[in-house]
Amino acid sequence: MATIIREMCLDENDRPNENAARVQAALDRKGCLFPTRSGGCCGAKVVFHPLAGTVMCTANRKHFCEACDEPVDEIVFGVIDQINKEEEVSEEEEKRRAAQKQAERRAKEEAKTLGLADYTAHVRPDGPAPGGKTWSFTRGEWVREDFLRQQQQMVDKSEYVEVDSNIYE
Repeated sequence: MATIIREMCLDENDRPNENAARVQAALDRKGCLFPTRSGGCCGAKVVFHPLAGTVMCTANRKHFCEACDEPVDEIVFGVIDQINKEEEVSEEEEKRRAAQKQAERRAKEEAKTLGLADYTAHVRPDGPAPGGKTWSFTRGEWVREDFLRQQQQMVDKSEYVEVDSNIYE
């Protein structure tokens, strides 16, 4: 557990990173959680040492523990879990943006092939294509593999004339 704390809270030079600052901020909000004789918590300021993986009370040196032990483990690992979730969400968003960008590029190519002036880009679903099918980025559905070729032949045979939109400027 201490290894996880070090991996998440230290940079490549073994110096505290922004994750360590987030753990410290969470600990600052709670203060020292060691019980007192009166039954409450100490509440004094604590210092998080990510390299050692420890938390120490500034008011009472006996209030010292590993960051992965009670009473601070829930706070430390709660922050680390939140950081991991944020990173996963960020990675998923980046994948979604990249897929949308690719869909827009492929839809533009497909629209040009089909002679479409107006189209919407559709992201390809994950997983393998059904047998004999390919994804249509402009239609948003699986189509026969020869769909684009057949559509291009129809466009070539028609009296379709592409108008250059720049001539009206």
